[in-house]
Amino acid sequence: MDQQKHRTAGVQEKLEIVGVEDEAGNPISALTILSLLERVAGIIDNVQTCQQRMEDRQLELENNIKTIQGDVLKLAKDHGATSGTVDKLLQKTRKVSANVKEVRTRVEKQNVRVKKVESTQDELLTRNKFRVVIYQVI
Repeated sequence: MDQQKHRTAGVQEKLEIVGVEDEAGNPISALTILSLLERVAGIIDNVQTCQQRMEDRQLELENNIKTIQGDVLKLAKDHGATSGTVDKLLQKTRKVSANVKEVRTRVEKQNVRVKKVESTQDELLTRNKFRVVIYQVI
């Protein structure tokens, strides 16, 4: 057993790095440093993988934003065209409305004249002084 301890102690001494000690002042073995370096390498690989995913996501977001900006520009252009069309339609509607008002006024005046003629006709018929003569043009 003493011989095995001696061998283990010899291997342990070979693995210890001279001049490198932990917080308690004990020498740190090369295996400990190697295992720490492997952990650090794993952490760095993990960080790089996450960073690559973030870069890919960033590119995807940039492409989506460009697409949205294009759609917004197209929408603004279509909105401008629609606005122009709506303005033209409103102008035409105003013109039609003005014409309808004029026609309504003329129809109302004509209606008043027709009522006057009808009342005059009724008066003449009641006086029996009105005779209707129909001529046939040959």
